[in-house]
Amino acid sequence: MNAHDAVAAGSLNDIGALDHSITAEYRIFGPPGTGKTTNLTRQIRRAVERFGADSVLVTSFSRAAAAELAGRDLPINPDRIGTLHSHCYHALGGPEIAECNVEEWNKDNPHIQITPKKKHGRLEGEESGEDEGGEQGKEGDECLEQLNRWRGMMIPPEGWPSVVREFSARWREYKDAHGLLDFCDLIEVALRDVYMAPNRPSVIFADEAQDLNRMQLTLIRKWGERASYFIVAADDDQTIYSFTGATPEAVLDPDIPAGHKIILKQSYRVPRAIHGPAMRLIKQVTRRQEKDYLPRPEDGECIRLSTVPYKSPEYFILKSALQHLERGQTVMFLAACGYMLQPLVAVLRKNAIPFHNPYRKSNGFWNPLRIGRGSAPSRILAAAGRPSGLRWRASGLDDGRPRAVGRVAGLGGSSEARLQEETAEPAAQR
Repeated sequence: MNAHDAVAAGSLNDIGALDHSITAEYRIFGPPGTGKTTNLTRQIRRAVERFGADSVLVTSFSRAAAAELAGRDLPINPDRIGTLHSHCYHALGGPEIAECNVEEWNKDNPHIQITPKKKHGRLEGEESGEDEGGEQGKEGDECLEQLNRWRGMMIPPEGWPSVVREFSARWREYKDAHGLLDFCDLIEVALRDVYMAPNRPSVIFADEAQDLNRMQLTLIRKWGERASYFIVAADDDQTIYSFTGATPEAVLDPDIPAGHKIILKQSYRVPRAIHGPAMRLIKQVTRRQEKDYLPRPEDGECIRLSTVPYKSPEYFILKSALQHLERGQTVMFLAACGYMLQPLVAVLRKNAIPFHNPYRKSNGFWNPLRIGRGSAPSRILAAAGRPSGLRWRASGLDDGRPRAVGRVAGLGGSSEARLQEETAEPAAQR
């Protein structure tokens, strides 16, 4: 741990009011359950009161994070809230995206084909190489992911592996020949050519900044220094997107004055039984922002569902979920990466248990069913061997029903596989 990482003496009330001669950047560090999004929402409202609704820009890496903020009924236009890629795409005039136009590439390069992407999904953080669900990746996908990682870390090409340099040269030639930009180009070209953030905001907010790589954070800081001030909200201890080039150093460097760093220390979610082991583990990390982080005042309980690998969820995990659902409780399955939930998804499908993911609506792997109450599929599922007194269905999130949730932090934000259940109703009411 570097000495300057231990210093944080800022206050939420002082944001925007301190000396900006060194930097206009403020950093809010929010460990799990400390209300980072709630406090960021308050800061956004405060900025709107001071500068106006059209003078604020909110961005994040994933659509999930952007949607979380948008759902807080913020007093700004929806087009002021979005992923960084989406903001860059519009700032650059809506260029054609290379990953969405790979037909000719795949014909000319059959040994390194690239899976075509949906432009909207990728711009909004819905899809990523780490979270494609059941679709089998192609050889070119891995090459492109590695290229984007090296580019995102802003390492010069001479420092790349030779195979990455070779792929880069061929990929660049293809893009130039067809007048295309890839998703990494959106950030790189905006960093080079777009002097100010779209619509010249007075205040910029970057949420879940630990998910951003060095190039993305460099762009935010370039735009931020031309605003009155900007806020980077992050938890460097949750930097898990290393496969995209995200690193704690990208958040922590360069150093800023102690008064510009704010630590949210009280967790309202994590009990002592979880907090203790988590802190012992994270303190083994050599480079991090030191945090005074407190658990909520309850003991809680840590239960090991299974000692078997994630690839075998048939008994312990599924059985435990069903027991909780029978008691009317909700369940969240947490994994580090999307592929780790694939065996669980397979088991849910095998047992005819509907589930869905509200942040991956366009991906059928996470959303195999979208059926309403009373439909033939729902009646079939109700009789498909489910526990007595329960009927299962898949639907939206706005019906107030209890849910069981399987959640995974993937590239496009947190992926969720959701089970839903409701008490059985008389046939006359269905």
